[in-house]
Amino acid sequence: MVGGQEVGVADFDEIMAKSLENLKATDEEQRRILLEELKARNYVPTAIEKEYLDAIWVEFKKLRAKKLGQIEEQYHGIPREEIHWFPTIDYEKCSGCGVCVKFCQRGVYTFDDKLQVANPYRCVVSCTGCKSQCKDDAILFPTLVELRDSMKALRKKYGIISE
Repeated sequence: MVGGQEVGVADFDEIMAKSLENLKATDEEQRRILLEELKARNYVPTAIEKEYLDAIWVEFKKLRAKKLGQIEEQYHGIPREEIHWFPTIDYEKCSGCGVCVKFCQRGVYTFDDKLQVANPYRCVVSCTGCKSQCKDDAILFPTLVELRDSMKALRKKYGIISE
């Protein structure tokens, strides 16, 4: 669905296959690849380019999760990207030891020139395991109270609970 209308995408399978070739790419890099492949095979009006990308991104994430043997990228019926639970790094404290990169099995972190939270929405909601591994105390998360309040609002938004 793009702009409230169902649209067809030419060469959908080829676009997805090309995008799935580099599963170690960050979400940002994979979105760029998707958009390039989409535009190479389809007319995508500039004014609604983001809507096209967002629509195809949803489908890509499902295929990626299936290929990696992961669960669908939802949490209790709420799209994971709407749940603002992921680490941030205090670079003033971070020594760049990389323990968090090795610890996290979900690929949340990358370490090229410096440590980055490259795939924040791969973080397991309410997990803080990497924080306890950080000897520099450089990893920060929202509070559990903030998470609780956010989840309450999202459950209401998606009709999962009523007040």
